[in-house]
Amino acid sequence: APTLGAGLDWKSSLQELTASRGLGVPVYAVTSTGPDHDKEFTALVMVGDTEYGRGVGRTKKEAELKAAAAAWHALNDD
Repeated sequence: APTLGAGLDWKSSLQELTASRGLGVPVYAVTSTGPDHDKEFTALVMVGDTEYGRGVGRTKKEAELKAAAAAWHALNDD
């Protein structure tokens, strides 16, 4: 079963994984939709020129963590 790295969160674990494979640093891009009182954030994470994960959440952090988790799994399924 997949386990998180020493950082204990998906963003840290993804960064450790990409560093260990010499892929570079993950870069996050976040957009939001909806009114201020009810925003929905969408994050995507790029490693190099490739998008590896996308996440949606009620906060920027939640969206980034979901994107990082998706990217981590995508890289580990190779």
